[in-house]
Amino acid sequence: MNKPQETDIKISVIIVNYNVKEYLSQALHSIQRALKGISHEIIVVDNASVDGSVPYLKKNFPHIKLIANKENVGFARANNQALELCRGEFVVLINPDTVVQEDTFSKLLEFFEQHSEASAATCKIINPDGTFSIDCRHSIPTPSIAFWKVTGLSKLFPKSRLFGQYNLTYLDPNEIYQVPAISGSFMMIKRAVLEKTGFFDEQFFMYCEDIDLCHRINEQGFKIFYVPTTQIIHYKGESTRKENIDYIVTFSRSLYQFFKKYYEPGSLILFRWLIVVGIFLRGILIFLKNFLRNHFPLLLDVLFLNLFLLFFFFLRYELKSGFTWEHFWHDYSVVNLLSTAIFLVTAFYFDVYPRHRFSIHSIVKTNLVTFVVLASLTFFLKQFAFSRLVVAATFFTAPVSMILWRFLLRKYFRPDRRAIGKDIFSKPTILVGSWQDVEAIYRKLQGRKELDFDLIGWVSVAEEESRQNQFPLPNLGNLRNLGQIIRLNRVREVIFSAQSLSYEQILRSMSQTDSGRVEYRMVPSNLVVIIGKSQIERLDDYPLVNIDYAIGKPFNRVSKRVFDLLGGGLALLALFPFWLFYYLSHAREITEISVPLRGNQFLPLKRFRQDTWLNIWFFLLQVVKGNFSLVGRPIETGNEFPQEEVFWYKPGITGLVQLNRKRILLPEDTEKYHLFYLKNQSLLLDLEILFKALLKWLKREKEQPEKDENSD
Repeated sequence: MNKPQETDIKISVIIVNYNVKEYLSQALHSIQRALKGISHEIIVVDNASVDGSVPYLKKNFPHIKLIANKENVGFARANNQALELCRGEFVVLINPDTVVQEDTFSKLLEFFEQHSEASAATCKIINPDGTFSIDCRHSIPTPSIAFWKVTGLSKLFPKSRLFGQYNLTYLDPNEIYQVPAISGSFMMIKRAVLEKTGFFDEQFFMYCEDIDLCHRINEQGFKIFYVPTTQIIHYKGESTRKENIDYIVTFSRSLYQFFKKYYEPGSLILFRWLIVVGIFLRGILIFLKNFLRNHFPLLLDVLFLNLFLLFFFFLRYELKSGFTWEHFWHDYSVVNLLSTAIFLVTAFYFDVYPRHRFSIHSIVKTNLVTFVVLASLTFFLKQFAFSRLVVAATFFTAPVSMILWRFLLRKYFRPDRRAIGKDIFSKPTILVGSWQDVEAIYRKLQGRKELDFDLIGWVSVAEEESRQNQFPLPNLGNLRNLGQIIRLNRVREVIFSAQSLSYEQILRSMSQTDSGRVEYRMVPSNLVVIIGKSQIERLDDYPLVNIDYAIGKPFNRVSKRVFDLLGGGLALLALFPFWLFYYLSHAREITEISVPLRGNQFLPLKRFRQDTWLNIWFFLLQVVKGNFSLVGRPIETGNEFPQEEVFWYKPGITGLVQLNRKRILLPEDTEKYHLFYLKNQSLLLDLEILFKALLKWLKREKEQPEKDENSD
């Protein structure tokens, strides 16, 4: 650790930023106001943000010290980068999604002057709704304290001195006291203390690195204090991550790493298992809660279908002579399995789940198709002919119940009526285009309160694009990073401006997002829309067109994967004897190539040096593993493949581009074939491509001997 040169800097403020540009800007303004009259330096470490944070900081805050990482190195390592450079007597570690009061730093400096024994401190931290953030001070998680936390007992009994130890919830949040640990979202530490204890432990990528640092401060005999004489607001802490399964998993893993580092060697094996079980159970409970919240329409529909089917089946069976429970459950289970399976396949084919889960039109269409298919089967399966009346009665009443709960939910839980309606109906939505076009669309959407859009930001087409200061939507980044922006912000709806983008740009952007849950709409530049099936809503004079691409549909993805598993698996077994014979005699001729999968991911792939047709066995193996597909984009080596052209769909043994190599003269032609396949992919199209590829290969094999004879 290099000790910085001594200066007259009183406070060094360190902020680690990751895709929260708007919050960071607000935090920096408040920090600068609070540091007036105090000698200071501000260091921001950006962990490869895609929302334009780095250029924004360079333009609007040129005086701060900026460290721009090329990848997300984690919270601990990023802080350590800044700690190596800082020179202040005190170091303030603060999250970018915070706002400090004007007296925050002066109050804490005053506390340190009056309490010489204090080595580190935090202030009172409140959530955006004004409630107290219990995470701002807590205990060191010993095995027992960690167990109460991961099992949820600390939440059930917050005032208990036993169960509430982790967050110290039994203490008065308005009093000053010494605490074992404080939150990394805001901590003020003497630099001299850090030089003795060391910086953050980088094995903790995120979470618990602050606990580990506080534990080492305590071990060195230094004291940590909670000082509520001033406060800050933390915007995206406890209020947004409690129900996030990613947070639960990451936090629980870090908690176990902490336990393993300090307590595992001296603890009983039974207690270790209790900690693991507690972490596992907590993750399962949160997962189930999120699953029920996100998929309750599917569960309700299947429940109603099965209840009515059971009811009418029972009535029909009671009227039948020779009733026995054994025959009843045997016959019912078969009809039930067929009905549920056909209903689910049809529903996913029509995108009822998850995209149109509240659509009455879609659920009626699903029930109608299911009834026709199932009724037809009862005619072919004579042993179930008696169940025709059961099927008819079920698919008359079950759709009514499915329509009814949707109608009641829409009537009594709309976003403008109940807060819960916002979570159920409103979709986090982003606008894509130039700021002029985006602003025009935004104004139109604001005037239509009945539409279920929760506008969270906009994405620019260019790398850097100016906008009006009055425009209320935050800029989340540019089109190049659309996929990451969608994942980071959990976007469910994307609205493109066709005035700003071409149709090819729109379809290409859709293909690269790799999310089956996202819906896409477009405001066309004119009323001539040529992109497939569309559903149009009007925003006064603006038509809002639903656009889609076939390969993005969940049903198509699942069916394509099943087709790859069955087709690739059968081909593997058929070719295995020939491949094994050749492998045993040519094992020394195996080499390795690098195939790009997605982004910076590459797959090392084995093959024979000689260009033999048996090399296909290695590719088929990757098809079964899920890295390749039978039909997909070309399989190129890492040096040949331009990374900026990567479409998210998998490399394929054959494909539309591979079949049309001779017709492709320009890079634009390749992209058009890619887009055509993405938009029109189906099992029938895949079978057609495979059949044509096989004929082409057989023709080439037939012509090859003739060429060899002519050359002789």
